[in-house]
Amino acid sequence: MTISITSQSLSDYNAQLAYKTATAYLRQSGLARYLIDQLEHQHLKLNIEVSIDPTLADKDVSNNGALVWNLRSSVWPNPQVTEVTALLNRSPVQQKAYLTSQWVLMHLLALAYQQLNDQLNFRDADATWPWLDEKELSADDIEKAVAQELRDVPLPVEDNWNRVLA
Repeated sequence: MTISITSQSLSDYNAQLAYKTATAYLRQSGLARYLIDQLEHQHLKLNIEVSIDPTLADKDVSNNGALVWNLRSSVWPNPQVTEVTALLNRSPVQQKAYLTSQWVLMHLLALAYQQLNDQLNFRDADATWPWLDEKELSADDIEKAVAQELRDVPLPVEDNWNRVLA
């Protein structure tokens, strides 16, 4: 899969910078790194539209294979996964919106992985995570495992998207 990063509200450079910054943090989880690599190597196209439109923040407007990730998102869309809530709650107040925005991207990627798994058979017998071979792959399970792997990882130094939004 080719993951293309586009934006109607940011320059291509800033959209790429935001995506690479967010995935650099997420890739500190072995599972997130594995899943992102798997998504990048499939023979499909996945478009991630990076938005800073405040009217779209905290709304799911993804459709037709295009994921819309809003840098202004401040609400995590899946609060029932307590491991993620704990991870986000350990962040300082000034970093919470920044980390929540990064986690929204993780949530979108986990949903894409879950939805494409049955069609593309992402399962890998050599994967470190044996539950990846389960018949039903859940985005919640992915997010839970990634949050557990990231709980002891230092938080990013940055506390917001100001350099991208400026």
